[in-house]
Amino acid sequence: MGKQRLLRLGHPALLELKKINMKNAFTLIETIIAIFILAVGITAVLTMFPLGIQIVNSSKMATIATHLAQEKIEEIISTPYGEISDESEPTLASPFNAYSRETEVTYFDPDNPGVTSSEDTGIKKIKVTVSRGVANKKIEFSTLITKK
Repeated sequence: MGKQRLLRLGHPALLELKKINMKNAFTLIETIIAIFILAVGITAVLTMFPLGIQIVNSSKMATIATHLAQEKIEEIISTPYGEISDESEPTLASPFNAYSRETEVTYFDPDNPGVTSSEDTGIKKIKVTVSRGVANKKIEFSTLITKK
């Protein structure tokens, strides 16, 4: 007997072979669904990379701005009290030319800390502001310096 005739007659051996093949094989629909799930998962993971890089760059810029502000505060602390004054640096030297730094010096009155004093009380409040980037994000440091 030919194979076609066996199939038409529903030969038990061929029916058993069909069952085995259907149990062990993926259908086209199952394969498409599996590929779709994998594609969605891979896309979700890949979209995290640009966000992660952006966060790392932002943290790096904030760290550099913090170091620049701290550097200026240390410089001012080593300056004699009478020579401390306001200062503005619109752009810093390379490789920090994306940053600007401003120093504001005011007299500090310990009896009235919320109000700026107009006369020298022996204490100066130093505020250093470092701005960075197009978004003009700022970091501010403040400290008090007294006459020695």
